[in-house]
Amino acid sequence: MTSALRQRCHFTRQLATLMAAGLPLLDSLTSMAKSEPSGDMRQLIVRLCVSLEQGCSFHLALRQSNDFDTLYCELVAAAEMAGNLDQVLERLALLLEKRQALQSQIRTALAYPCAVLLITVVVVTVIMVWVVPVFEGIFSSLGADLPALTQSVVQMSRWITNGGAAWVLLALIGLFIPLRLLMVKPDLQLWRDTTLLRLPLFGAMVHQSQLALWTLTLSDLLKAGVPMLDALEVVAASSTNRCIGMSTIFIRSKIKHGASLEAAMSSLSAIASQAHVFPPPMLIQLVAVGEQSGALDTLLAKLSQQLNTQVDNLLRSFTQLLEPAMMVVLGLLMGGLVVALYLPVFQLGQVL
Repeated sequence: MTSALRQRCHFTRQLATLMAAGLPLLDSLTSMAKSEPSGDMRQLIVRLCVSLEQGCSFHLALRQSNDFDTLYCELVAAAEMAGNLDQVLERLALLLEKRQALQSQIRTALAYPCAVLLITVVVVTVIMVWVVPVFEGIFSSLGADLPALTQSVVQMSRWITNGGAAWVLLALIGLFIPLRLLMVKPDLQLWRDTTLLRLPLFGAMVHQSQLALWTLTLSDLLKAGVPMLDALEVVAASSTNRCIGMSTIFIRSKIKHGASLEAAMSSLSAIASQAHVFPPPMLIQLVAVGEQSGALDTLLAKLSQQLNTQVDNLLRSFTQLLEPAMMVVLGLLMGGLVVALYLPVFQLGQVL
């Protein structure tokens, strides 16, 4: 997924640059095919060139390739009708670059805690499987009465070495089934995505990032001349959060029956199950101002920029809180193991 996004981002940026320089679409693609180092991407560009030479429109060629999502194809279709393909490609490149940057930021924020957690699991396993049995043998030979903390560690070590680790592994494998259901079943997807948006701190970060993409996508579609109903349909289809996607479909149905965007959002916000999830009051107020002033697309783009800044700040706060919290937990865990193993030694020293 990340590799595909990176390739689409590179393709769009390069094509936007060539067309902005005045090179026709077919000539731009031909030039890109000659210089493209990736074999798969080069074959895709060649197929697009063949489709264009056969008289196919660019957006239809993109759809037939099955390598570009609905949002991408709709924006290109609107740009071809309006005659501003180079400008729309530039906005698409910015949109894809923001998605790529967000994914990179999240991976960077989670990389260090995951590495620390993995190392801790390995160290604790080594201690439990090889170190604790040695200390247990020493304590048994001395006939010492073990403290409760040491007895708990010894019992845990025996359980792990006697097959407990296999049960833990089976339990982790068993978790794959419900996690898989959360990914594929629509009802569970809705529950998962709604719950994710309501999580403290991390949920706020996900909510802000989804809202930033929602506002930017709708803004770009409206700027490209796509009608509101069609734009909302594309936004719903391209949303990675099922809760926000279904909310967008609800808003579209209200507009289809004559409501304004602001009224449709207000009616959705009044539903109890959607309260404090989507849309937020701030977005509703901005949409009301945008509809009155006729600058809805511009205001949505500015809001997206503000939300992206907030996401960056939330990511930074999340990282700053997560790292020391993990250090404290891991310190207590390792410290507890050390105390449990050496406490009987200290007690024997006092007796002697």
